Amino acid sequence: MKRGKLNIVFGGQAGSEAKGKLSGFLADKFHPDLLVITASPNAGHTIIMPGGEKKVSYHLPIAMAMCDCPVILTAASLINFDILVKEIEDLGVDPKRIIIDPRASIIHNHHIELEEKGKKSDIGSTLQGIGECRMSKMMRLGRGHHTLAYDIRDMFDGLGIGVLDYPSSVWVNEALYFGGMVLCESTQGFDLDLEHGIDPVYCTSKMINPSMIAAEAGVSPAMVGDVVAVIRPYPIRVSNRTGTSGPYADAKEIDWSTVALRSGCPHELKEITTTTKLPRRVFEFSWDRFSHMLRVCRPTSICLQFANYLDWSVYDRTDFGDDSFEGFDPVSTFIQRLESYKVPVEFVGTGPGHGSMIWRKNARELMIGRKD
Repeated sequence: MKRGKLNIVFGGQAGSEAKGKLSGFLADKFHPDLLVITASPNAGHTIIMPGGEKKVSYHLPIAMAMCDCPVILTAASLINFDILVKEIEDLGVDPKRIIIDPRASIIHNHHIELEEKGKKSDIGSTLQGIGECRMSKMMRLGRGHHTLAYDIRDMFDGLGIGVLDYPSSVWVNEALYFGGMVLCESTQGFDLDLEHGIDPVYCTSKMINPSMIAAEAGVSPAMVGDVVAVIRPYPIRVSNRTGTSGPYADAKEIDWSTVALRSGCPHELKEITTTTKLPRRVFEFSWDRFSHMLRVCRPTSICLQFANYLDWSVYDRTDFGDDSFEGFDPVSTFIQRLESYKVPVEFVGTGPGHGSMIWRKNARELMIGRKD
């Protein structure tokens, strides 16, 4: 990660790529001076600590579990106050570390009820009031109709959380100006992008790409540093209560037993969504969507999580010599095909634990030196 730059971790697919795991890994290795997130409680960020404890956040960047720096929630954040309070308690976080932009929005029960009545679950919504709250802000109805963090500042003060008198972008840019290392952990994933995602209906209510992530933080594109796209070999989409949540472009939907059989997983394999507790749908890898993500987002490197879904014999391993995965053909072949798009696979996750991560420091050299 670069000093004096906004370093971004974002999802390169439709979410649940294990962004939180990478963010925690980076925070542990690099000790950032500031964490930034556009918060919303529609999806969980998970990390399994070195001792095995599982921690989940909804508003906060889960990387804060691995460092002790301040955390900025940007002006574009959407906050459910009660969920945030419980989240702070569950994580054992010092609330004084949390700094909120005065223009962050507050989710109310009527936002959630509107999504439930509007059957937003049909398009894969987690029904947390995110889209309705965002629309309320966009309608510019003013005070009394839309609640900002500044309007309930006393409630945040009571917890020890600071709501700024000025834009949080001032704080972020000051940290960059003085050479601070800033890590921005994004939510959701590019394939759910409102304008550039898979589908204009089965998507989220905003754009999800590095340009927008930096804009929400109030940071110029000129100040962006490392940009890491997190992906998985079998992308997922959330399920819903009506049987579908949209297609995955050209990719065929498969089942978890197929993933287990191909990888050699010795037990039943299934994933459950953190927020809705529903089974995740799983698909073949979409090379068309991967190519489009690279075109629009231009990441400096790739993090491949769930490498064990390609070959279960790499599960939890961290010892691969020159990190080429020679002898583990499914993983090696997949990485080589990813890198044929001229972006290095710098990080590889081999299991859910914090330590199950390989940092391929020579990834670019390996990629350049290989004869395609």
